[in-house]
Amino acid sequence: MPELPEVETIVNDLKHELSHLVIKKFELLNQKIGLKSSVINWPLEIFRKRVEGEKIVSVRRRAKIIVIELVDGVIAIHLKMTGQLIFENKKKHEIFVGGHPILGTGRELPNKFTRAIFEFSDDSKLFFNDVRRFGWVRYFDKADWVIESLKFGVEPLENEFTLQTFQNILQRKKNVTIKQAIMDAKFLVGVGNIYADESLFKSGIKPQRKTASLTLEEVKLLLINIPKILKLSIKNRGTSFNDYVDAKGSKGNFVKLLQVYGRAGKACFKCGQMLQKTHVGGRGTVWCDECQK
Repeated sequence: MPELPEVETIVNDLKHELSHLVIKKFELLNQKIGLKSSVINWPLEIFRKRVEGEKIVSVRRRAKIIVIELVDGVIAIHLKMTGQLIFENKKKHEIFVGGHPILGTGRELPNKFTRAIFEFSDDSKLFFNDVRRFGWVRYFDKADWVIESLKFGVEPLENEFTLQTFQNILQRKKNVTIKQAIMDAKFLVGVGNIYADESLFKSGIKPQRKTASLTLEEVKLLLINIPKILKLSIKNRGTSFNDYVDAKGSKGNFVKLLQVYGRAGKACFKCGQMLQKTHVGGRGTVWCDECQK
């Protein structure tokens, strides 16, 4: 599943393609007649009425969700495990907007995995493809979106991520491991497995430690390093695993900069000791027993 840096990369590219376009038509494909769609959250005709003719004001991110802001509402898209967006301009030039390339479909659009299509005022199209049907496209009135967005925690790249806010989060999660605490999206969004391991390594903190054991200096280090790691990944267009690609159809380069994630059994870049692996909160976790205390 794309994490915060991957979704942020998608959004940064997609906003240049979609901003100020008008949605001319919405189609729902590969839907069995009579069944409620798992893709959209309204009956098709109501969904169409809400989005067709609407102008796109901006494209942004909330947690791991792509948010397309309209004049009168919001379209929220979550790619989940196998979702994919493809933007096709009027010259038939294709851009992978995000997610996972789907093998066996070539350049065929739409294909058997296409769940929905947005057609815009300049005849360009946005295809939402999904192999396993976990992803979704939802419409919200603006007031309802405000309520929906409150279900997610603090954004680590925003000014709201302060020492006081972070301390409050850790206080509420004091009886769990620090890795579980920073990965809980109800409190702090976007710190998935990759970025939790990398942030904890950079801060010199073992992922298995209970949150309550952290010193103030260690908390401050994490406060600095979580955004730093996320920004570095965004700068390098995310991390590529399982053939994830960004909006240019390219693989993220942050994979080349990983210090611990995916490197169990290899030498630590700092001290040379073999990196260890265990499971923390059910997630594979890699750390250096020498550099992290």
